Amino acid sequence: MRYFIAPPKGFYLSLDSHYLNQFKSYTEYNYLRPGILSYIKTMHFEMALDLTHPYFHKANAIDFGCGDGAFLPSLSKYFSQVTGIDKDPNFFKIASSLVNSQGMGNVELLCNDSMSFQDMKSHLSAKDYSVLYLLETLEHVGNKDKLFESKIDFLHDLFTLVRKDGVIVISVPIMVGAPFLIQRIGLALTNSYRESISFREIIKSVLFGDTATLENRWNGGHLGFNHIKLEQKLNTEFHIIKKINLLFQVIYLIKEI
Repeated sequence: MRYFIAPPKGFYLSLDSHYLNQFKSYTEYNYLRPGILSYIKTMHFEMALDLTHPYFHKANAIDFGCGDGAFLPSLSKYFSQVTGIDKDPNFFKIASSLVNSQGMGNVELLCNDSMSFQDMKSHLSAKDYSVLYLLETLEHVGNKDKLFESKIDFLHDLFTLVRKDGVIVISVPIMVGAPFLIQRIGLALTNSYRESISFREIIKSVLFGDTATLENRWNGGHLGFNHIKLEQKLNTEFHIIKKINLLFQVIYLIKEI
């Protein structure tokens, strides 16, 4: 069964906005283009929904880092109440237009720019949330000096937004091994933007999963992120209920110990 419901492409065509100078939105660029690439990119949505289908129509959910709303139509269908949270005001504006145009009455949005976790917790306290989705977001969060420890601290903060028995679904990119090499080759062949890294750094990342030098260059993007190191930290702080390996992503369903 396919769970993921893509937002209507026609909606984005009506927007007065541009992403990478060619596309109307982040969602259109990543998930609505024809071809196999968009299908591959939406697989993490599909797997995240499959992991949480026992909660369908029984619980409320949070989409933390909801972007411009790609996941909201799916969550609106399967959950009683949904709150999408993103700190980017432009994404928030687009997602709000999507929610309104599609009549998603059970979805509310929150722009958390300049908000503390306590502020968010107070705003969300009127409802109980059992599921929080953190998809393609955790790699962008943290402190470079304590790259993976700060991500764990962030997850502990997120768990304050859900019930004691709540779960968080995480998807993160694979930036080591063969998938990383395939990504680099694909970006080169399509003349797409890619950070400059040395041949030595590529070999260390691909053959040994060693991203030590790249971590020093992490600036909130993908480069320098290492899901293996994240998983080691997750195992010490949380219970990993299930893990799914996709070609370019890893998905974890976790709960507090």
